Amino acid sequence: MNDKFFNLPLEKQQRIINAAYKVFSQSSYKKAPMSEIADESGISKALLFHYFTNKKELYLYLWVNAIEMTRKAVREYKTLETNDFFEMLKRSLLSKCSLMRDYPHMYAFSLRAYYETASEIKSAIQENFSDVSKTSEMIVFEKMDTSRLRKDIDLKTMYDEIFYAIDGYMLKKYRSNRIIPDEIELEIISLIDFWKKVYIQKGA
Repeated sequence: MNDKFFNLPLEKQQRIINAAYKVFSQSSYKKAPMSEIADESGISKALLFHYFTNKKELYLYLWVNAIEMTRKAVREYKTLETNDFFEMLKRSLLSKCSLMRDYPHMYAFSLRAYYETASEIKSAIQENFSDVSKTSEMIVFEKMDTSRLRKDIDLKTMYDEIFYAIDGYMLKKYRSNRIIPDEIELEIISLIDFWKKVYIQKGA
C-alpha cells in the first residue's frame, strides 16, 4: 500500500473508502471491478492502483479499517466504561450506528466479507474475525456485573444468543437493503429492553 493515500485530504480518503465499501458490499470479491471503485471515487483506475497495489490489498485494508474504526467508535461512546452488560450493548449499538452514518456501506461490506469464499482472502478474514471476537468477549466478561442477572442462566449461552440474534437481525437488514441507522437504533434498543426483562432478576 502506498503511503501517499494517507497524505490525501481526509475528505478524499473517505470518498475512496466509501466507494470501495459500496462496490464490495454489492458484489463478491471476485466480481467487484476496481474500475467501478475508481469511477465511484472520481479518480482514475491507474491512480487507484497507485494507492493500492491490487484488489486484495485494498479489500484487506477495508476489513482492517472497519475494525479499527469500530474500536475507535466504541472508545468514543465509552462502551466499556460501564459494568452493565445491557448498557454496553446499547452504547456499542450507538457507536456502530454513528459509523454507518459516515460510512453507509461499511457494515454491509463487513457482512459480505465475513461470508466471502475467495481463497486469497477468506482465511485472513476468518482468522482475524475470530481473534477480534474472542478478545471482545473476554473483555466483556471481565467487566460485566453479574449480580443483577438471573442465577439460573448460563452467561455464555446468554451472550451467544444475544449476539447471534443481533447478527441475524443485521443480516436480514443487509439482505433487504435496509441499513438505516435511525431505524436500527430504535429496533435494537427495543430488543435490548426485552432482553433486560428476560435476563435480569425480578426486583433487582
